[in-house]
Amino acid sequence: MTSSRASTWLSSIRKGVGTGLAFAGAGALLSSALLAAARYRASQADAQLPNEFVLEVPLDRLRVVDVINASPLAVLTGDVNQVELPQVVSALRSAAKDERCRGVVTYIGSREHLGGLASVQELRDAILSFRTAATGRSVATAAFAASFGEAGSSGMVPYMLATACEKLYMQPSGMLGLTGLESRGFFARTLLDRLRAEPLIMAREEYKSAANFLKERGFTEAQRANVTNLLGDMAGQMVAAMGTGRGVEVEAVRKVMDEAPLLPAAAVAAKLLDGTKYKDEVQSLFRVSDRALGEEKARLGSKLKRRKDDVRMARVPLDKYIRLMELKKAAVAASKEGLAGRLMRTPFHGLTLLLNGKGSELGQRRKVAVVTASGPIVQGPVRPGPSQGQVIDANKLCRHLGALLEDPEVTAVVVRVNSPGGSALASDTLHHELMRLRAAGKPVVVSMGDVAASGGYYLAAAADRIVAQPGTLTGSIGVLFGKVNISKTLEEVGVHSDAVAVGRNADALSPFTGLTDAQEAQLEAMIDRVYHDFLDKVSRSRGRPVAEIRQLAKGKVYTGRQAHDVGLVDELGGLETAVQCAKQLAGLPEDAEVVSYPPRRVPLLLQLLQRSMPQPDDGDGGSGPTATAAAEAVLPAPGWDSLGAAWW
Repeated sequence: MTSSRASTWLSSIRKGVGTGLAFAGAGALLSSALLAAARYRASQADAQLPNEFVLEVPLDRLRVVDVINASPLAVLTGDVNQVELPQVVSALRSAAKDERCRGVVTYIGSREHLGGLASVQELRDAILSFRTAATGRSVATAAFAASFGEAGSSGMVPYMLATACEKLYMQPSGMLGLTGLESRGFFARTLLDRLRAEPLIMAREEYKSAANFLKERGFTEAQRANVTNLLGDMAGQMVAAMGTGRGVEVEAVRKVMDEAPLLPAAAVAAKLLDGTKYKDEVQSLFRVSDRALGEEKARLGSKLKRRKDDVRMARVPLDKYIRLMELKKAAVAASKEGLAGRLMRTPFHGLTLLLNGKGSELGQRRKVAVVTASGPIVQGPVRPGPSQGQVIDANKLCRHLGALLEDPEVTAVVVRVNSPGGSALASDTLHHELMRLRAAGKPVVVSMGDVAASGGYYLAAAADRIVAQPGTLTGSIGVLFGKVNISKTLEEVGVHSDAVAVGRNADALSPFTGLTDAQEAQLEAMIDRVYHDFLDKVSRSRGRPVAEIRQLAKGKVYTGRQAHDVGLVDELGGLETAVQCAKQLAGLPEDAEVVSYPPRRVPLLLQLLQRSMPQPDDGDGGSGPTATAAAEAVLPAPGWDSLGAAWW
């Protein structure tokens, strides 16, 4: 190399290093500014909360969901007041540690706002945990409902949730509708016969009854036995929770079920209510302490606007508290991480640590990723539409799981499954991706929501551990396949179809033809193969012989408690239980970081629309928009695929 070339080369190096250091310096300044801003926002979040307050959980206004629907259609339909179940649980946990929080008041409205039985059990556990974890101070909890079941309708689930609180009140004109549980089926076989439509259904095995409404005229013996068993166990769980919450014998609660609905006086006499009050009267039960009132008078003096008889404690709505706590949490995390941690987000993160003599810290941020899989399972891709709901898009979810596989900071994965099942192909695709995570040494724990059945259980079978609530609906290990032949229906109204096909089985799945004997035999063999593959995967997951698993399968549905008893579930509990299990399997400390993946953001337009929506006047505590989060994919609610796709 000539001296001139060497000089040019060295000059280029100096310029490159200088540019790099300049960028690093600018990044450091920006990082410092961001860190200072985060700390300021954390202090501001705390400053927005009064010295004493009661946390309001307005479940008469907020709809509890696994993942918030961020579709703009949610605004047009008025479905913007949603809150994620994990956020509610986390907020109650934070409130228990917050010395300023002196109580929780829960307003209970429509049954549909609460989710399924498993979700309500998770909410109930969170309220009970608040009561036991709020140590060192006196706290109170109360629940209010205008009625537990209006006009005699069932109020079993809302009332069970309310019994987590110490005090329970109902409007004087309300009713206590502990009328029990009912599952009613509708069967269209007679109608199909009149229309000359032919249902061609194949199932494995006798308990796999999702398509019975097409081929039967009522409950089959197996279906009736399964539903009876489910309702009995669910009712037993609910009655036991009510009795424990109210300090009443279980048999007394069962007796009330046969006498309900009860008028308020009878409910109070049975010790199932503490009294009748209106909502504002329940709010007045939470009174500010003399100490806090004295501090307020000293601070405000003549500016104090309280009436002499107004000693109600300030109220903070749940959605506002969630926003403030999430803001504070993010700021505290940034503060702990420090400047070097901020720079780790930049291309210079490794250089920064090495220059500071902290090379050993590279890759030490170990965390648990929580992924939500909610809705029917499809292969994808799914394109959002105006009429779609949540769906598990296998292609999309596999990309997310693949990213977690490659992320060195993710040490364990928790998958929250809330699905009735769906495509056999898509379920197998996701099962394989979860097994890849395990093969890479990253433990996988499945947390079951309200339902994780059929294809939902197929996903769970890939996990190291399965956690479910006692009221989760799971199992349904089996396969459905079929179609409805409507060719004669069309002929009845003068419509004739004709087709040209190349291939003996080109029209096998068409709704305009029947099945030949050869096609039926071929499809039966295919169903058997898919079913045996399902059984084999569950057998390996549970470490039990296939023959033993088959006796538990046959399409039978279990509650979470029943599934735990027969070994299809490892542990009873909610999402937090699953996260703790994942930390233990990965050897992580109790305070290890837990992140939602992929990071969810509500579009700016939706946030603005949420904030502009009128909110009910909640008095002192005010009201505000719901916590921000979003669904990842949407599709219509599950239904029977008349074109013959293989569904679990």
